[in-house]
Amino acid sequence: MTSTFRKCAIATALIGVFGAGSASAAVRLSDSFDGNWFNPDANGRGVSFDYIPDVTGKSGTLFGATFTYDAAGQPTWLVFQPVITEFGYSAENFNVLKVTGGTFSGPITAGSTVNSVVGTGSVTVNSCTSMSLSLDMTPESGLADVVDEPLKPVNGSGQGDCAYQREFTACPSFATAVPAFGDRACAISGNFENQNITLSNEITWVIEGKVGIGGDNTNPATLTIEPGTLLVSSGDTFDHIAVSRGSKIFAEGTAKAPIVLTSPGELPGFGVAPEPRDVGGLVLAGNAPSNCNPNCVAEWDPTLPYGGEVANDSSGIVKYMQVRFAGFIFAPNRELNSFTMAGVGSGTVLDHLQSFQGADDAIEFFGGTANLRYFVDTCGGDDSIDWDEGYSGKIQFALLNQLGCAGEDHGFELANSPTNFDASPRANGVVANVTAIGGGSASASSRDGFNLKEGTGGQFWNIVAVNFKRSCVSVQDAATEAASGPVGSLTGVLRMSNTVIDCANNFRDSGVSAGYTQAWFEAQSGNVAANPQLTGFLPAAGSPVFGKAFAPGDDWFVPTNYAGAFAGPNASDDWTAGWTHNINNQ
Repeated sequence: MTSTFRKCAIATALIGVFGAGSASAAVRLSDSFDGNWFNPDANGRGVSFDYIPDVTGKSGTLFGATFTYDAAGQPTWLVFQPVITEFGYSAENFNVLKVTGGTFSGPITAGSTVNSVVGTGSVTVNSCTSMSLSLDMTPESGLADVVDEPLKPVNGSGQGDCAYQREFTACPSFATAVPAFGDRACAISGNFENQNITLSNEITWVIEGKVGIGGDNTNPATLTIEPGTLLVSSGDTFDHIAVSRGSKIFAEGTAKAPIVLTSPGELPGFGVAPEPRDVGGLVLAGNAPSNCNPNCVAEWDPTLPYGGEVANDSSGIVKYMQVRFAGFIFAPNRELNSFTMAGVGSGTVLDHLQSFQGADDAIEFFGGTANLRYFVDTCGGDDSIDWDEGYSGKIQFALLNQLGCAGEDHGFELANSPTNFDASPRANGVVANVTAIGGGSASASSRDGFNLKEGTGGQFWNIVAVNFKRSCVSVQDAATEAASGPVGSLTGVLRMSNTVIDCANNFRDSGVSAGYTQAWFEAQSGNVAANPQLTGFLPAAGSPVFGKAFAPGDDWFVPTNYAGAFAGPNASDDWTAGWTHNINNQ
């Protein structure tokens, strides 16, 4: 459909913002590039690389060591350490330093004493199997220049977990080159039907408007996104990917090479900082039950219907994916989220997903039965997890960390239906092992950890909720209380057990009997109002979160013995490490 929505601030910055040959592309450095590289065209020539990312993931240092020859023909060690930004694949004009010591026969060892700057260098990463290095030595140094092109990894194919196996050549036939976004950038737009397209990771993909995959249960299409692929918006707030009913997406990133959909403001040399609403987000529509069926139509796009009768419907696989600076609010209750699941079925795999600085919900389920495991919301602008229209899927292991960012709302905002609070099927998602941390700011007076409303059901096990300004738990609307039942004879439609909460005001009632929320919480086993003793988001030794057994009867869930998302205080307990972006929003 034609976008009539405003351009965001970054759109006006595109003209002339990048220099010619700007180094911005999907190839992102990691320790997969570490090791020894050699020049096959020059006997005995090579470089040792070691990439060290910073704690935020926004950049890293590429340490390199090689050698050249002095005027007497003696080998001399050289080292360099350029900083390369996350989406940069090259560096120029960095200092090259001379090192004394080391050996060049027998066991080869690098020297350890840095003497002086003896030149400048440039390095370009083309793929897991190709780099180029040029070191320009000063005349005063008396050292020979170094030109190693191409450099190849000693093991022949690079590290086995390195995702970037191809070099960029040209845009495929279904895309258009867009030099304004870099010399490896290709734009896609429009609707793809009756075809399979692959977004490969040597290209920066520019999303222009709505990129539709398939028709509505007609002309099905498949979208494949390779690990490590970078996608950016064109500068329109409506730029998003929408997979229709009957079509599929296979976006399977890895821990070392997550897929990223973000603002072009994150590209090197862009000159305009990224902001929430710079990109629309990712939308999946499926054929699973929703209580608006058969008249379910997306609130942000009247041409996108969803819902049906196929509980195990599959929209494909989305794993190890980050959506950054996404979300757009067209009007009240008409929104694009970082991740939007509309009538998506349980045959779909959603695993290791992160929303970073989204303007609206991190993830919203409009009905459906989709399951979600390992989810992170960092510094969101609205609710972290939102469901309505009869959602009945499963969620386990989630970190919802508001971090005091602007516009945050609830940790969970959960409803049955906005138009019929008792619509069938009633929303009844099952959630386990979530750590929800509110921003706690003075302006956060409308924020609850759990906002249970509009007749929703739900099963909540082993949760930690802290630092929400208005309340940790709120039961809202008479229909929600009626579905849950009197405290003395709860129906089990709305249940919470083994949960630790710690807010200045733990409970809030709205439209229910006075004191109902607290009585409901305290009537169920294992619930406690206590300090969970979090260090960051990990529980300290001795925390009351431990010893709370979750023994599910459903084998989709992983049994645990703790409340919250993390098993302990150690670095090895942090399942967010490695694949997420700037987890503390530094």
